[in-house]
Amino acid sequence: MQLFVYSRAHIELLSPHDDAPHVIISITTTPGDVARLPVCEQTLAVLRLAFFDLDAQTTGVGEDQLFSRAQAALVWDLLALHRSALERVIVHCDAGYSRSPAVAAAIARVNDGDDALYFRRYQPNRRVYRTLIDEAVDRGLL
Repeated sequence: MQLFVYSRAHIELLSPHDDAPHVIISITTTPGDVARLPVCEQTLAVLRLAFFDLDAQTTGVGEDQLFSRAQAALVWDLLALHRSALERVIVHCDAGYSRSPAVAAAIARVNDGDDALYFRRYQPNRRVYRTLIDEAVDRGLL
């Protein structure tokens, strides 16, 4: 399975990935902030998640605004649901540097056992990564 990580600016300008079946995981900070995504006939599903790019609760940001175990479950459910046809996972967040690479790193670790590329090239959000890995372990994926 191929993994693609984009910033919001890049994905909103991108032509659709119309050469392979894929899912898109769209990450924004608030639910009302909806990215324009390049969907096409090959898009199997879109998962929209909203959470702050923080590792821990801070002043003005509640625990309910951070990446949650329920959101991690949605990611793994999406991949399981489309596993037989899925060739690509496309993930974006605002900057394409922290939240989306964390999701890609966790998926890479589960699928290939190797997430090093994402930690060399980006700065994955540790909370997102840890939460996804914890959920994967509980599901027996790791």
